[in-house]
Amino acid sequence: MKNKLQRIFCCYIVFYALYSVSTRFVPTAVLWEGPAADILYKSIIIGGGILSLFCLYVLRNNRKPDTQTILLCLFILVLGVSSLLNYKYELAGNILGLATFASQLILFYFLPKILTEDRLVRCLQFTAFYTSFFWNIGCVTSLWQYIRNIHYTILNPEGHRIRQGIVDGRLFGLFSDPNFAAFTSLILILLLLFTIRKTSFFPLKIYGWTSIVINTCYIIMSNSRTIFIAAAGTILFTVVLITYRQYRSNEEVDLGRFFIQSAKRGLIALAAMIVVYSLIFFPLRQMGQMMEPERAVNDMVREDVDADNFTNNRSTIWKNYLSLYKEKPLFGFSVRSALPYVTDNYPDSYLAKTQYVTHNGYLSLLVEAGAVGFCVMGAFFLMIFLQSLKKLRHKETAGENYLFFTSLTVSILIFMMCFHDIFFTVNIETMLLFIAVGYLHCANKRSRVAQSA
Repeated sequence: MKNKLQRIFCCYIVFYALYSVSTRFVPTAVLWEGPAADILYKSIIIGGGILSLFCLYVLRNNRKPDTQTILLCLFILVLGVSSLLNYKYELAGNILGLATFASQLILFYFLPKILTEDRLVRCLQFTAFYTSFFWNIGCVTSLWQYIRNIHYTILNPEGHRIRQGIVDGRLFGLFSDPNFAAFTSLILILLLLFTIRKTSFFPLKIYGWTSIVINTCYIIMSNSRTIFIAAAGTILFTVVLITYRQYRSNEEVDLGRFFIQSAKRGLIALAAMIVVYSLIFFPLRQMGQMMEPERAVNDMVREDVDADNFTNNRSTIWKNYLSLYKEKPLFGFSVRSALPYVTDNYPDSYLAKTQYVTHNGYLSLLVEAGAVGFCVMGAFFLMIFLQSLKKLRHKETAGENYLFFTSLTVSILIFMMCFHDIFFTVNIETMLLFIAVGYLHCANKRSRVAQSA
């Protein structure tokens, strides 16, 4: 029964990842528009809710909850209070968002306690393989579409015509948003690198490296500055962590040599990143410029990414949401009440007219859960960070699994600085983030027990 339940968990993880990335792929998003999309979404929520109840049942005999679990329960309680305080605006949506968050949190955060480490690793390997196979098709088609210039603009799921050419800033291709698409490629690269390290099956290694090349090409041609920052930050962090791990395996750590070696390796990694970017971006851009259609000087020129608007309107969005936050500073607007509230009370405001979301996961947390929820979740992540730091300071070195989950966590946390909906929606970042911090918590806890024994 236990093995069967673990296989069900793994199948759900793969299905969840495929559903999440399919919503960013225009053909499937259009295909599933209407009742089909509603059925799939509800299947994800209901299935996750049932499995989260199984998690609680399996863990029912565990000792009293630790501090992190108490903080997460407290955060759910804060969201419940916020939903009640905002009952006039999207009460059903807020309750659904709360239920979605709670079920995902329970399922993914406690998954490393339910699955053995080997089973969890294999589950993520299956996720990397199936998801990348689907995603590779979109990346290859998008790149080919750009090179051949089949469609200089394409229709997104809402029926709006959007630019797909890199000449004007970014390659949409078959994806509804190049930023989310590029970050999907980035986390798939991390998963594929992890899979390559864990498998001895040569054809799978060849497939993994081929997929990494394809996704790297799309990341570069998306021209997403957010993903470049996330990729650079992840590379630098991983280089420093690997260097520290190597030095920590010695009897003594020479901090001076460690910092020098980390800086040298970090610069080499960034230089390699710039070289790869240049070798792919400029030749393909030249091909696109040679084949682009004739147009007026100002035809389809992006005005939101010029030198005077470096943040792509994000700074304006953030300022307006910070002003809105002051209306309900303690418990916030709950999951889905902010835009309905501002539309009813300030119909002429910037947010009411544009209906922009926060474009910042941390700001979303502050606006939706208020200062109380923000501090509770902040304390949760701070405890994970401090415990991980304490583990790394001891002679015991971090294994490859620990290194992978730490790098994955850092990558998603960087991505959250410019994008929203990490906590309260169904997406692959939510799944991987809470699985990763759940694993780190379990590993840190085992390390503390071993040190005290």
